[in-house]
Amino acid sequence: MRPPAPRPPAASSSSSYSQREPRPENPLLLLPSCRAAKLSLGCPLLDRLLSGGLPAASVTEIAGESASGKTQLCLQLALLAPQSPLSASALFLHSDLPFPLHRLRGLAPKSRPDILDHVLVAAAHSPTDLLSLLSRAQRLLANPGRSPHRLPIRLILLDSIATLFRADFDASPADLKRRSALFFQISAKLKELAYRHHCVVVVTNQVVDVVEGDAGNTVAWSSGRRVSPALGIAWANCVNTRLFLTREVDGASGIARRRMKVAFAPHLPERACEFVIRRDGVFGVEPAGEVGAPVLG
Repeated sequence: MRPPAPRPPAASSSSSYSQREPRPENPLLLLPSCRAAKLSLGCPLLDRLLSGGLPAASVTEIAGESASGKTQLCLQLALLAPQSPLSASALFLHSDLPFPLHRLRGLAPKSRPDILDHVLVAAAHSPTDLLSLLSRAQRLLANPGRSPHRLPIRLILLDSIATLFRADFDASPADLKRRSALFFQISAKLKELAYRHHCVVVVTNQVVDVVEGDAGNTVAWSSGRRVSPALGIAWANCVNTRLFLTREVDGASGIARRRMKVAFAPHLPERACEFVIRRDGVFGVEPAGEVGAPVLG
């Protein structure tokens, strides 16, 4: 007669069971953007809004109207990258001329006169020009030791994508198809650089007025206008995270109130935070009477 099969030993406690079996995890924490390093915005409130900062290996869009703070944030990020745990140089590609060098110098800390050596600047005049610059950037990132006095590039800033598509395109089906194809080429190259070289990639975008009946794109009120990011849904599908900056001016005082909203992100809920632009940078504003309270949408 065959002997009875041995019974598995009973677990001695729930703690020993937890050691043998993996604990359930939030699926969002398994995304690459959550595991990757993050670049601080230089303000605890804004970092709290973004759960630590802007993720590497991902493309983040900052959309907003003129004077909402997009370029200001990019300049601040460029100066923070060398001082952050990323210990990185920034590649700042700009299509809006001229480059705000005076403002960049004004934001640079006086204690770090070398900080501007880690900000590389190049002008992009068209979508094809941008693609050429990104190909050259890929060679720079693949050979980080070429300049012994410069940190490796881990931050790529593009200000702004919409400017590159203002001209040379109309509403004909052929041009719309050609424009979408360029969107996907640019997006593919940005995501390749972000993922392969573990870079933080930030792209700014402008806004357009929302026509009655338009749907499908992100919509917000800014300066009394109903606006959405430029370039439509085709471009919206090309970025991983969208931050929407809005601006309202108080009629009596003339003071501008700005808000940063998480429009969509694979690792963040929709929420918002008020912020101000000062001489020394961009900083979040704690809700009145709620010091230490969580940021709410």
